Amino acid sequence: MANNASAADQHAIDAIAEKVKRGDMAGARADCQRHFSVASVLNNVARQAPFHFWMGVIEQRSGTLPAAIEHFDSALAVNRRHPPWLRQAASAHFESNSLERAEHLYRAALRIEPRDALSHYNLGILLQQQHDWQGARRAFEAALTHQPRFAEALVNLANTLIELSDLSKVEACYRRALEINPRLALAHHGLGRHLLRRGRAAEAADLFASAVDCDSRLVDAWLDLAECRHLSGNDEGAEVGAIACVEQVLAMAPIDSPAHATAQFKLAQYRGEKPATLPHAMVARLFADMAGTFDEHLTQHLGYRIPALLIDQLKDWLTAFPARGAHLPSVCDVGCGTGLFGVEARRYSGRLVGVDLSAAMIAQARARGCYDELIDNDLLSYLSVTDEKFDLIAATDVVLYVGRLEEMFTLVAARLSDGGRFAFTTESPPALDADFALLPAGRFAHHPRYILRLAKDVGMNIVAKVDATIRTENGSPLAGHIFILEGVTPI
Repeated sequence: MANNASAADQHAIDAIAEKVKRGDMAGARADCQRHFSVASVLNNVARQAPFHFWMGVIEQRSGTLPAAIEHFDSALAVNRRHPPWLRQAASAHFESNSLERAEHLYRAALRIEPRDALSHYNLGILLQQQHDWQGARRAFEAALTHQPRFAEALVNLANTLIELSDLSKVEACYRRALEINPRLALAHHGLGRHLLRRGRAAEAADLFASAVDCDSRLVDAWLDLAECRHLSGNDEGAEVGAIACVEQVLAMAPIDSPAHATAQFKLAQYRGEKPATLPHAMVARLFADMAGTFDEHLTQHLGYRIPALLIDQLKDWLTAFPARGAHLPSVCDVGCGTGLFGVEARRYSGRLVGVDLSAAMIAQARARGCYDELIDNDLLSYLSVTDEKFDLIAATDVVLYVGRLEEMFTLVAARLSDGGRFAFTTESPPALDADFALLPAGRFAHHPRYILRLAKDVGMNIVAKVDATIRTENGSPLAGHIFILEGVTPI
């Protein structure tokens, strides 16, 4: 019997639970209220407790979280040692973003019942949201210790291992989840993303197709499938397939959601239109998705060395700086990502600020411990509102995600100290003719003459323009430039 209820009350509780399971919230609510009345007449608080719990469940399912939490608190005031009540109350606090309280309740449930796989799993989900990846890993592994066939725990363990850059068991976790539940869409999608990062695009496309077959509401899988189809070839059929995928997203995703913004941009791209920049929501999603594997993917798979190359171009200026200004330079790393440039710049910097619109990337950068301040914002918004002047503003692989650069250059020029420098990279394929163009891979290329014109317009001099390989793509080097501009010191 639940919480030592009488036989009659247990029968009523079972009936309420069945109505909730069927979705008959009105009937379940009426039953709860009737039994509340009986218990109130008898002045029996203990007898009311299980009905408080079920009223909490009903309110939570109905979306009225404050009322749900109030009912759960009333139930727990009678019995704080009932793990299902603690776990359900924790989930309501989690939904209301009261993460500290939710964590306390999950851990209380686990102290009473350490083998409760669901509480371990839910705690892991909460710790993921807090970016406590090691804690999340331990929670999912504990859930699997007590329930080895917990497919969702395997998927989330794989997702967590990616964030920890511990990739050796990721594919095995996803595949084991699919053995247990072949219709688990998130396992198909997660494995597809993992394989896509490893250059296995054809396998990834099949997995994305399986994901949307299993759950047609999975908008991120539709977007990934669209991109795979778009990049699979230049034939008309591939573009038609890509367009059909993003149209599915536009029909399902809320109009103010990142997925909707991404789908609108991709639809324009696939139709051959020429967007001037990437939506902020799309860039944030892109980098949030790959925060855990960003460094490994760039440096090991794409031959990325831009932070070191940029510092090489600036080293003489940076090392001579104290003699000129009697202080180490203040540096702003806009679009700092996981902090690859920050690691290189720290030794030369008096003050080092990192700015990025991806909270996941900021978390990775913070773990490096090299920044004096990290700011979760897009670079244009930050440069628009800050009063701080910097001796160096660096943007490694940032311009690649912005098409039209006039606003960026104007804001950067305004935030440079006298004689300060702006260092950045561009992708500049030889065939580029326009000022800028959106490439099939979803990045922007910029013609050097466009950069030179913008520099002149905002009163900056070109200190260096260096040919560089930005990265590799499908084994081929991508041509680009390192630019270093200097603000003109007023006479």
